[in-house]
Amino acid sequence: MRKILFVIWTANKGIFTHVMMNVLDFSEKGYEVGVVFESEGCKLVSAYEENKNDKFEKMKELNLITSVCKVCAKSLGALESAERQNLPIHDDLFGHTPLEKWVKQGYELVSV
Repeated sequence: MRKILFVIWTANKGIFTHVMMNVLDFSEKGYEVGVVFESEGCKLVSAYEENKNDKFEKMKELNLITSVCKVCAKSLGALESAERQNLPIHDDLFGHTPLEKWVKQGYELVSV
């Protein structure tokens, strides 16, 4: 089965809704799939903590959130939210999430 990693750069909730639907669909069909929050996308972490969303909660339950960028989350006020939600936080690449580690494991990146 293919491995797919969605990298969320935008805080656009409409776009992210479609990502969540696809991530859950891929997961249900046996794909290895995950989501990385980078840049403005980190705002979604706190937005969905404050306003519960079934799809976001399901992604957390299934451990489909792969990483939240520490530097970006901190600068956008979402780091504490990510920590409260026990989301994986990475800072190995100059404070950011290093995407290469997943590429090395065979993941295809989808940048949104």
